Amino acid sequence: MSCFSLIRIRIRLTCFFNFFILSLKNENTEKVITTQGNKMHPISSASIESLPNELLLPILEACAVPSLFSVCKRWHHLLASEVMPPLYKQIVKVHFPQGSVKEPALIVDRIYKLEEKLSEAAKVNAIFRQIFTLAKSFSALEFKVQIEEKWYLTLANYSSYLLNINRLLLWKKLPGGEEYLSRKEIKHLPLEKKGELFRDWIAENCKNITSLDLSRAGLTYLPSEICQLSQLQTLDLRENELTALPAEIGQLSQLQNLYLNQNQLTALPAEIGQLSQLQWLFLTQNQLTSLPAEIGQLSQLQGLLLNQNQLTSLPAEIGQLSQLQHLILNQNQLTALPAEIGQLSQLQWLDLNQNQLTTLPAEIGQLSQLAWLDLNQNQLTSLPAEIGQLSQLIQLCLNQNQLTSLPAEIGQLSQLGGLLLNQNQLTSLPAEIGQLSQLIQLCLNQNQLTSLPAEIGQLSQLQELILNQNQLTSLPSEIGQLSQLTKLELTANPLKDIAVNQSSYLRRSMEILLSFAWYFSTVRKLQAIRRNIR
Repeated sequence: MSCFSLIRIRIRLTCFFNFFILSLKNENTEKVITTQGNKMHPISSASIESLPNELLLPILEACAVPSLFSVCKRWHHLLASEVMPPLYKQIVKVHFPQGSVKEPALIVDRIYKLEEKLSEAAKVNAIFRQIFTLAKSFSALEFKVQIEEKWYLTLANYSSYLLNINRLLLWKKLPGGEEYLSRKEIKHLPLEKKGELFRDWIAENCKNITSLDLSRAGLTYLPSEICQLSQLQTLDLRENELTALPAEIGQLSQLQNLYLNQNQLTALPAEIGQLSQLQWLFLTQNQLTSLPAEIGQLSQLQGLLLNQNQLTSLPAEIGQLSQLQHLILNQNQLTALPAEIGQLSQLQWLDLNQNQLTTLPAEIGQLSQLAWLDLNQNQLTSLPAEIGQLSQLIQLCLNQNQLTSLPAEIGQLSQLGGLLLNQNQLTSLPAEIGQLSQLIQLCLNQNQLTSLPAEIGQLSQLQELILNQNQLTSLPSEIGQLSQLTKLELTANPLKDIAVNQSSYLRRSMEILLSFAWYFSTVRKLQAIRRNIR
């Protein structure tokens, strides 16, 4: 062993540390410490100031922080330049064991809500204040704070503390974990030992636990020991700060429901595909940019929720999800859908709201069970003719796109109850729209319609017809055949006249909104019509 190593070890001795702290508290008080053999030397803050960095750094690391740092003038510099930067990198490594430090560091800053401009020393201080506040209830001995500036943890054991804090958080949330943790003989154990006990606890209970709620536990990583819970059916990890999942999660062979909403996940491990019994996978509000091809192996999956991520594409293997009924993808960055999406023969609900889709694959017409299709706020300029094959479709949402026309096949949607087309660029409607015998709501606000087809009068179930902000100058007389209509909105259209034979509709109408430009002249006409009706 080198001389330096011997000195470092001896510096860390408790007797030396006690004498050293006492000497720091009073510059005028001389104390003695043993540095080599049995020779005793007086020590003061002045003599400490003269120590080389090789000796000063181990002393600094062994001191309680931060109140004692001010004793030595060089300590502030050493703390910022020698101790804190590697410690900050260690913190990043805890979150991201593999890969470079730079990009993960930005994510760590977001996790702890740190300003990027802060120094690494300031970031470390802020991170540990957050963690101490969160975990101080675990042990009165290890986490108690007697005065605001004095912590009973030292720089030297920060790293080991980081490695175990999430195991403690996880352990406390486990059934039976909290009361076990509060026992006197357990409370004062070292952190590493508690981590070992957590593993032992899982080993003892792994065959009994079928549901585990770890939501809002402050977890930044999921221990690999979770795989030992072989009977687990439901695992709730929502509202944590997970940035990755361990590969071992694929060993939860009985898992049916996995909640990962509101975390910081940027990717899923390929092993996710091994969850052969998984039925529902919740990944809302993460930072996923892609899905592994292995997602297609989830043969029992019924619901896949991926809204509010950063997905730019879907793997072709998604078409292998033969039992999938709900696919939620709103608020991503998808520009196209794979043709294989048409293989989802059981799909009933497809939400693609707020993406960047410009076209739909013709294979979308193969979704024979689809009841709800939300395509609001995309960049679609047209619809494929195959959309008319969606024989079970009840709701079609196409608001805020760039559609200039509708295919004639739209009239084949025999079960359609709601057709939303607000804020597009439609100039006309196909005559086949009159074939939508179950249509209840037709919304066409903010388009460029100049006329309506006479066939609109065939919509025998229509209750709401919304036509605000178009270019309509007249209404077809057939509109009076809409016997179920209760709401007609025509605000901001340059309408010039309303035929008297439309009065049968007006008797039933609950609400008529007319454009301001022709409001006064139309009111007089309406009053005359109503007098005739009476």
